[in-house]
Amino acid sequence: MKRIQGLWFLALLGGFISCLALGWLVQAKQNYSYDFWYDWYDIGAHIERFGPQNRYIAGLEQLDKAEHMRLFDEISVAVHSQGRGLADIQFEHNDQAVGLLRRAEIIHLQDVANLIDAISVASWVIALITLFLLIALLWLRTAPLWKQQLFWLLGALLVTGFAVLIIGPKEVFYQLHVWIFPDNHQWFFYYQESLMSTLMKAPVLFGGIALAIIAGGVLFFALFVLLLRWGLRFRSGVVPA
Repeated sequence: MKRIQGLWFLALLGGFISCLALGWLVQAKQNYSYDFWYDWYDIGAHIERFGPQNRYIAGLEQLDKAEHMRLFDEISVAVHSQGRGLADIQFEHNDQAVGLLRRAEIIHLQDVANLIDAISVASWVIALITLFLLIALLWLRTAPLWKQQLFWLLGALLVTGFAVLIIGPKEVFYQLHVWIFPDNHQWFFYYQESLMSTLMKAPVLFGGIALAIIAGGVLFFALFVLLLRWGLRFRSGVVPA
């Protein structure tokens, strides 16, 4: 029984991870709801403050919200397209086309694009493994002990959440960058040197995006569990392991 319930835990955990990936996909298709977060985090005022301080490129603060949204959307599309078009993102300043991104920023965003591709592949692999595992468990005519599984899943999530809060979300965010990105590639940019960071009010914007992805993932997982319970209920002969 313990072994079967352990397999059910892996299946449900894989389902939860897949639902998070689906929540991420939904946000990506909406360009991470930048329109909403722009107002929520008062990014316009942030750009007005730090745009004029940029040491390399002028004029971002003179654009309106629609142009800021266009620039962010072009970055979002590029990093989800293997980085294609990053060097071509421009805006008009004093009747001249100005490149938004410096070389160091393009290199970093290309690293982000590569990471997104890797996460996408990993998400598909996890989803397929989860699917085959669920098929095998149903074929064995078993069912999860829901209270036990909920306890395990919530326990794992709470431990992870408390660890992040204790360490600090920003510290965790920065440490992940240290582990993930190449040592010789810049990933931290001051607002005074990066219109990209200014446009995104980094890392503040990423906190809102992460919460939106998690909220979407939880909703998809709730639907996943409801469908699974419905399927188990109407499958004859399936009993709790």
